Amino acid sequence: MDDRAPEDQRRARLSRHLRLLDDGVAPIVARYRGQIQCRAGCSECCHQTFQVSELEGEELRRGLAAAPAAAAAAIALRAASYTPGRGEPCPALDEQGRCGLYEHRPRICRKYGIPLWDPNRPEELRTCRLNFRGVHDLDAELIAPPQAAWAADWIALREELAAGPQVNQTIAAWLRGGGRGADREGENSG
Repeated sequence: MDDRAPEDQRRARLSRHLRLLDDGVAPIVARYRGQIQCRAGCSECCHQTFQVSELEGEELRRGLAAAPAAAAAAIALRAASYTPGRGEPCPALDEQGRCGLYEHRPRICRKYGIPLWDPNRPEELRTCRLNFRGVHDLDAELIAPPQAAWAADWIALREELAAGPQVNQTIAAWLRGGGRGADREGENSG
């Protein structure tokens, strides 16, 4: 038996969570705009093998279904040939390095570019190699508390939706139609 919340409830709650991330990233970008190189076509960080949750996989597939037919076909073709760990670009990227599923992108994609804080390593902030070069005076109060709130909200979201442990797969696997228990490349839960 599937005890998960209905799809519309799952989507609405995920949307609120993603808005929380976007709203938390905005002041950091505003404060450090001169230190952040991220822009349309800058996709170096998108050449990593990210694992994303079932909830995010569902959102990616919704975005693929809503994309114009030609763009969706190109993304699906790139997803079908994607091999994790080879430094290939994310299948959602077009030839100009722009994300074809930008409005449906996962959590990691929304926060990449700003200094990332990990509660397991609170003394450390990680950034893209292109951003924050030579900056030594980051405002920890602007950066860490929102990210702690995102982590707490992600836990709350999973509890509210009875989501349980999430099967994490690559973006390509979700776009190929990977689902709960299917095509679990590099699976882990979180």
